[in-house]
Amino acid sequence: MSCSRLIRWGLAVALALVASPAVADLNPGDKLDSSNCEQARSMLPDFVTEKFCAGDYAAEIIEVTDEQFQYSTKFKAGSEANAGKYYVTDTGHMYETASQTWPKFWYGFPFPGLSASLTQDNWQAELSKDPTIPYRIMYNHQVARFQIDDVYWFLSIKWCTPAGFDRSVEFGAYATWYIGRHSGPMENPDETYLKDIIFGVAPYDVVGVSTLEYWFTDPEKWQSIWAFVPTIRRVRRLTASNSSEGLFGSIIARDDPYGWAGKIQYMNWNLIGIQDMLVPIAPTGIEKPMLPGEPAPKKLPSNDANIGNKGQIPPGQVGRITWSPEERVMHGYETPGWTGKAWAPTNLKLAKRTCWVVEATPKDPYYAYGRRIVYIDKFAYWAYWTTLYDRAGEYWKTIIWMDKMGYTPGRDMTVRHPFWGVGEDVRQNRGSFFDVQSKGYYTEYELGFPDSTYTTSNLAALGK
Repeated sequence: MSCSRLIRWGLAVALALVASPAVADLNPGDKLDSSNCEQARSMLPDFVTEKFCAGDYAAEIIEVTDEQFQYSTKFKAGSEANAGKYYVTDTGHMYETASQTWPKFWYGFPFPGLSASLTQDNWQAELSKDPTIPYRIMYNHQVARFQIDDVYWFLSIKWCTPAGFDRSVEFGAYATWYIGRHSGPMENPDETYLKDIIFGVAPYDVVGVSTLEYWFTDPEKWQSIWAFVPTIRRVRRLTASNSSEGLFGSIIARDDPYGWAGKIQYMNWNLIGIQDMLVPIAPTGIEKPMLPGEPAPKKLPSNDANIGNKGQIPPGQVGRITWSPEERVMHGYETPGWTGKAWAPTNLKLAKRTCWVVEATPKDPYYAYGRRIVYIDKFAYWAYWTTLYDRAGEYWKTIIWMDKMGYTPGRDMTVRHPFWGVGEDVRQNRGSFFDVQSKGYYTEYELGFPDSTYTTSNLAALGK
């Protein structure tokens, strides 16, 4: 789709938003449910409003201010230093102003003045002059989660039907960032911005199922994906379009976390609005400390000597995140008396935030989704709601995403930490959600995985 067509479509949506009828204010302390859902119609994605009106969802309104999104001093300074350092080409590629090519490393928001320069009054005029604006939004959104060096997750994906809990898959993941690293650049022979290994843990059916991904800084180079297939005990190469398929067969695809977890250059991006929205917030707010602790045993080795600056985490320890029962998201199937969706968060909070409304259409003809609309915080660059459509333009899925601001002692290092996300498939009438919070699950940051962690031999070693 051409830039001119995308802009015309966005202007039409903007006029529709402006023409929406005024609604009564919803204030902190109010509850949003089926009795007053129409008051929120202009502040929620249409399909989300319908879920509230149907009694499938309910939430308490709270207040979250810009001041609560406290990135580290180092990250804020890095962002300010990036003013004028980068630009976006007509093809959507981020280039360095000095070298006139794509950067091999960057830290902080690459376009720090973007949020302040665009308002609900001027964005349409500015977009008509500069169609690269939505790409700059997405590059800022991307780096909000690239502030640490590496991570290990142990978590699960759980499935629900309207009747209740269905099944779950536990898995682990190793990941190393090569851009946005708190400790600075590291050896990067493959010129990637991210490498990860994901492997199944339980039930036995998924033990040995594992994938390895390389995400390249070269904007024209598609990511490489390998999978270990236990039945034949071999590693095979997958296509990049596999990132639109459900992880372990769930509703949520690899590209769905964070609103968009894929490569920005795979999509045509357009800004279709700046809108005041009610957005999902974790039950206990947006902050979460990373507590220093001993790393859990793992199959693949790490050495924190590979990390120069760990954000005041003592040597030999990691930044560890676990959750108390009070912090957990509670779901419909585990909440007595709940009559809504079994996968719905029953202690959901909503806060009024101004959001970028961006649209993505795929360049890959084999990509499963035909259109993606993401609602991204204009100040913090966190995504909250995602609406997904098939190749025929029919509504397919909604993703709800919540993050926490993880921080180390002294707030020397911060990160947009993934807290909870659910995908709802309206065709299957099912939901899948990430569970990082139940007893036994954890996240560890700043471990010191070497680049040699991410090999096909290690991928096979994690198999059966």
